[in-house]
Amino acid sequence: MMITSWLVDGDGIICLANGTPLVLTLDHTPRCAIYLGFVETHHGKPILQTANLPVSHAMDIKDAIKLGLIAAYGDGYDTKDQRHLRKISFTQFLDTADMPTLAAITRAITLVRWQNDHRFCSRCGTKAVPHAHGEHAKVCPKCHHHAYPRVQPCVIVAITHTDTTTGKPQILLAQHQRHKVQGVYGLIAGFVESGETLEMAAHREVLEEVGLCIDSPRYFGSQSWPYPSNLMAGFVADYASGTIAICPDELVDAQFFDFDNLPKIPRTGTIAHALICHVIHHFNDKHNTPNA
Repeated sequence: MMITSWLVDGDGIICLANGTPLVLTLDHTPRCAIYLGFVETHHGKPILQTANLPVSHAMDIKDAIKLGLIAAYGDGYDTKDQRHLRKISFTQFLDTADMPTLAAITRAITLVRWQNDHRFCSRCGTKAVPHAHGEHAKVCPKCHHHAYPRVQPCVIVAITHTDTTTGKPQILLAQHQRHKVQGVYGLIAGFVESGETLEMAAHREVLEEVGLCIDSPRYFGSQSWPYPSNLMAGFVADYASGTIAICPDELVDAQFFDFDNLPKIPRTGTIAHALICHVIHHFNDKHNTPNA
């Protein structure tokens, strides 16, 4: 059966010179190729949920090189039909690809990483084998432990406030240590700890990173993020109390900014950008609506 496959290189996809992901068409399915659809087993039979995917499979670039499907040359790659191929990272697709394509790229990157990280059983060290019915699981033939792809839940919070002096609406933005050079200010975010709800994590992360208490975190939406396999759950919350005191290990700066005077914010395609725009647009819509 013919399959189509992307080639994954770390946090990116191998692309043509014009930035379009390379699609390999193969007349068989290599053992290293990962199906990007969803597979469930019911009564011993696999049920495939294909969705509308750009390609059917993904492979690690190293496996593709071993199979002779592609060759590395300097900083790029060549196939027998295509030259000057290059890796494009997930973040470079953010403001060019649509959401279904971004979701598929995320799935390809995270599933390939999961396959590479679970070659051996984490309990007894035996070499793991693929699930007999095609589920996304690595099975230990000795102790029968099943290792499934892990999703790491995270929260990201947009905190709103009204300046008591000017009466202007504001949003809390913080500059992370890793964004110091780019000068980007984003939102407070962090991993959900074991035993926490999403709301508990939102309160804790805000208190830990900027020393503030929030009220009424309200769910906004979510985004898969392949660094390494996160699910970002977005919230909007109201400032309740406290004075900003940043955690210097995490942040360079944090301030409440007027909606009409924002610093450089995360790029289009990120949930952080969407949250910031949502807060501003919601406020503008609310205050520009004429009285009935």
